[in-house]
Amino acid sequence: MKIRVAVTELKGVRVAVAFPPPAWVTPGMGDALLARLRPYFPALPIMLASVQKHGVRTHAAFQAQALAEGADLSRLEGIEIDLDVAPARLEQPPPF
Repeated sequence: MKIRVAVTELKGVRVAVAFPPPAWVTPGMGDALLARLRPYFPALPIMLASVQKHGVRTHAAFQAQALAEGADLSRLEGIEIDLDVAPARLEQPPPF
């Protein structure tokens, strides 16, 4: 499964925003997708977003709707991640 993801700052919080199909932006399927995305962004909170003509629907382990309110998520530049390929490993261990 390939998914577009952008890293941005919303209301002072740096987050990873993933844009799956709208059916995945729900509890259950969305929670499974969040778990699959976690290894790609281990230090960031992750939210799912579905940009629709009447607004944005979000899902996350935090209050994502309040964080995304007023932001134009449709204009975010992102990258495409293939969830069937493991994330790249760090060459060196973290300094802590």
